[in-house]
Amino acid sequence: MNIFDTIASSNQRRLLLSLLYDNPKTLKEIVELTGLSSPLISRQLKKLVEIGLVEKDGTSYVMTEKGEIVYLAIKKFNDIISTIEKDPNFWEIHDLSKIPPEFKLRIDELGDYTVLRTEGDEVLKHFRVFSEIYQTSDVVRVASAIFFPSHPQMFVEIARKADVEVILTQNAINALENSYHEELKKYLLQGGRMYVHNDVKFTVITTEKALCMGLFLRSGKYDTESGLLSYEKSAIRWGFDLFEHFKKEAVEYP
Repeated sequence: MNIFDTIASSNQRRLLLSLLYDNPKTLKEIVELTGLSSPLISRQLKKLVEIGLVEKDGTSYVMTEKGEIVYLAIKKFNDIISTIEKDPNFWEIHDLSKIPPEFKLRIDELGDYTVLRTEGDEVLKHFRVFSEIYQTSDVVRVASAIFFPSHPQMFVEIARKADVEVILTQNAINALENSYHEELKKYLLQGGRMYVHNDVKFTVITTEKALCMGLFLRSGKYDTESGLLSYEKSAIRWGFDLFEHFKKEAVEYP
């Protein structure tokens, strides 16, 4: 049996790894902490020793460096699953294909997020909440495939007092040039920066205060009725890192 099968097939072995991650423990201490029988724990520890995740040091059991790597991988997996299960419908209906794999593997960093949904007579609830956040922020980073008609003037005003950078697709840039030429000019004159990247198929707005994310539905239509919001520091870092990832490959405008 390989390492994956050995760990995946036993809740007790995963529990023992979590206990030993903090510090070494004797058999007696593990029995007291878990309430499991000594023979059962001994059998599971023996398996962990056989595959090199745990070793015995005198009367104590110690996690090896190999064991630490495996434990952290298991914890990461559990954190990602917990993030998805917090609102499974949100992740099921949206298109995540343009979010790079390395950022999907960091999706747990969104933390204790909230999905804002439009209900009843409400109109674009998440858009209003997002707007309030970035209009009062000092640093604003936007990567988006779309923009709403109120965005151009709003970002002109934000650029007067904040550090603003925006990544848009060429189609979105063309629409700005055709319909909002003056606003675009003012935005750039006031120090706002803009980049072009055609692989952006989402809206991620990150400030020092929060991460705001809107996605396309799997049908190809942009979801105007729900958006994800997180105030977690890890989520904000995720958003800034995602922006920088696309900025490296983007072309500065004009």
